[in-house]
Amino acid sequence: MPITPPPAPITRMGLFKGFMGIFLPLCLVLVVVGSMHYYTFYTTERSAREASESLNVDLAKRMVVSDIASIAGDLMFLAEHIKGQGLLDATSAEDRQRIAQEFSVFAAKKGLYDQIRFLDSNGMEVVRVNYNSGKTKSVPEGDLQNKASRYYFREAMAQVEGGIYLSPLDLNIEGGQIEYPLKPMIRFGTPVFDSHGGKRGIILLNYFGERMIDDFTRSAANIADHIELVNSDGYWLSNPQEENEWGFMFGKETRFQKLSPYAWQVITRQQSGQFQTNDGMFTFTTIHPLQAALEATNSKGWLTTNEAETHGYWKIVSRISPQQLSATPTFFVQNHFALYLSMFVLILLGAWFVAHSQFRHRVAETQRDYEQRFRHTLENMDLAAVALNRQGVVTFCNDYFLEKTGWSRSEVIGEAWLGKFAPNELKHEIADTIERMGSPEQFPSRYENQVMTRDGSLRLIAWNNTLSYDAEGNVIGVTGIGEDITTKRESEIELLKLYQAVEQSPSTVLITDTHGNIEYVNPKFTEVSGYSFEEVKGHNPKLLKSGETSTEEYNNLWAAVRAGQEWRGEFHNRKKNGELYWESAAISAIRNPQGEITHFLAVKEDITEQKRLQDEVVARNLELARSQTLAAMGRMASMIAHDLRNPLSSVKMTLQILGKAPAIAANQEINELRQISLEQIQYMGDILSDMLTFSRPDALKSDWITIDKVIDMAASISQRRLDESNAMLNINYQAGLPTLYGDATKLRQVFSNLISNAAQATEGVLDPRIDIDAMLELGAEGTAIRVEIRDNGSGVNPDEMEKLFEPFFTTRAKGTGLGLAIVKRILDQHLAGITLEASKPQGACVIVTLPVTPHKTENTEFQKMENATS
Repeated sequence: MPITPPPAPITRMGLFKGFMGIFLPLCLVLVVVGSMHYYTFYTTERSAREASESLNVDLAKRMVVSDIASIAGDLMFLAEHIKGQGLLDATSAEDRQRIAQEFSVFAAKKGLYDQIRFLDSNGMEVVRVNYNSGKTKSVPEGDLQNKASRYYFREAMAQVEGGIYLSPLDLNIEGGQIEYPLKPMIRFGTPVFDSHGGKRGIILLNYFGERMIDDFTRSAANIADHIELVNSDGYWLSNPQEENEWGFMFGKETRFQKLSPYAWQVITRQQSGQFQTNDGMFTFTTIHPLQAALEATNSKGWLTTNEAETHGYWKIVSRISPQQLSATPTFFVQNHFALYLSMFVLILLGAWFVAHSQFRHRVAETQRDYEQRFRHTLENMDLAAVALNRQGVVTFCNDYFLEKTGWSRSEVIGEAWLGKFAPNELKHEIADTIERMGSPEQFPSRYENQVMTRDGSLRLIAWNNTLSYDAEGNVIGVTGIGEDITTKRESEIELLKLYQAVEQSPSTVLITDTHGNIEYVNPKFTEVSGYSFEEVKGHNPKLLKSGETSTEEYNNLWAAVRAGQEWRGEFHNRKKNGELYWESAAISAIRNPQGEITHFLAVKEDITEQKRLQDEVVARNLELARSQTLAAMGRMASMIAHDLRNPLSSVKMTLQILGKAPAIAANQEINELRQISLEQIQYMGDILSDMLTFSRPDALKSDWITIDKVIDMAASISQRRLDESNAMLNINYQAGLPTLYGDATKLRQVFSNLISNAAQATEGVLDPRIDIDAMLELGAEGTAIRVEIRDNGSGVNPDEMEKLFEPFFTTRAKGTGLGLAIVKRILDQHLAGITLEASKPQGACVIVTLPVTPHKTENTEFQKMENATS
């Protein structure tokens, strides 16, 4: 590990202490000078700010008064104008139209009024002109309203000639609701008189108060962040924080006097002034809107101060918070920062220069003592230690390094590293590393390279490098402390080979912890199971279980591996996509050097294909054995047919001839014995036919046929058997059944056998019945015709159902047991299916499923049997 020379922190601290001993007194002098300078600056700046606040508040007042005067002038102009033109004497329809035109032109030119109205002495609107978005509109006569009950009409009508009514500044209300967006509004009104001096009504201007507020804000732009316009009730008409405005319109109780009660008392008692409280510095003045309007028009309605107070007033207030007042030091710093920074830098550099000179002298003495102690430490380390100068020459090495390389100290000290220890193929790389010693930020702190020993062998050493510096901070060399990792690296390479072998193994490799949680799987696992490593990491391998391996077998597995033994066996697992597969597995424990089990290793091989081939071999062997059996039976059946059929035919013919003799025909006992013999001969003939049919089936002669004709013909063939059992046959066909591709003769044989078997099953039943239903079936493999044959006979034993279609198996005293086997063979040739199940409440049901689409009938078993018997 790297060794950092201990003296460095000590010498830096000494340099720091010396520097601070000079620097701090000089800084103290600078602070005293700055404090005196700041006091002078603060006094001057405070006086300037107070004068600026007063000036800006006065400018704002003048702007508001100017706006009010301008509106009052407009009002009086309109009153005099319509009076001078004699429009008030008669106010005919033509006069009203002229007044409306005058108002429209005036509203468009000014752009300051929401409405201009002329109301008669009864409060009825005679003319109303609306202004909106730069357009004027004269309200039709039918939409004019009577405003006699409104306060502004009554108060304006009460004025003398030249008098002015001015409403409070508030928000416009439409339909009983505050209009949005908010529309501040103030109404100016004056009475108008005709040429005879008669009071004819009033003129009313609805002024956009937003214009006045905007002018107020612009006139005090320098203090816009802390100037306020407050009405006589203490509610804000304009405030830097908009949420505080128009509180009296929204039912809010937040008012100026609640936030600053003492300041409000001072402001309401005086017309103007400036004072300071704990809430900050306040500069204020008062506006009497009505007085300003009257003064601007030289009207007769001038007010005294008390009267002006009664009609309401506005306060313009500039409030500088304590935080803003305390910002003067920041302003001082901003203005004089460069000056004091320059002085500070001069003090800093001067103190540093003096302290550094003293430091260099001390550090040279300390370095010599340290080098001696440091080399002694390196000599006693169990790691290689080597020191090189800037030229790459060895200036020091310890005994451990000499022991590893086989050199003596005299053969190493003073020698160039490149010539003594660098292999030829690495000389250029090592030379480049030594060159980078002059750039500490590029020099590697950790470096691995091979070192050549005396006998020419190579040792791999991992170096931790520490650069050495002189008193001026220049690199003078490097000290490397190295660990011999030759053996360790060889082990790592071997482990890497083993890892690559496992990663590329054609077998699945899986490692779990002692609890069975997966910690590693190789790529083959993902290929076989479909699960990625991220999906199974930390999970138990039981997520692969298909449920076909018993719990007992898993218990035996875990018992064996936890005991340190190897377990071998097979699993039938399930892939991620649900597909089942077989694995042959060998599972064993992994132990640490102390012999403790730390993990379990499973090496598995996918044997699904092997299992499939084994099953296929078994199936083929069974099929071959069955073919051989059928071939032997075919030869036997041929022999029996050859040796017995002719004698049986002769006996049958003889008995038939005897039956025609009068003497025998008259003898009832002999005739009965003759009939029994004929029946037995017929039974023996049927046995021979069944054996020949089963052992040597004919090839199909397929054509397009209809199922109803096949079943009807089979029923006709089986009529004798039905009559013997007195069974009632009912046949139902679903409408629209399609044709199918098959051998009509063989299918008739199938249904004839099934109907005969059903008839035999109903023997002894009180009301024997057989039902046949044919219907269309749509399945995953295509369209098919489903035929169900149900009887109400004695039924079939469930244990015997699977054996009924095997050759030579029968549950009756008479019969060869080949009937259902022949049926099964014919249906197999047609790729059809047959099942047998119990019928409710009693009896049995045979279900035959015949595919509709044509197919290539390839009966492998039939071909093999043909070949075997031919």
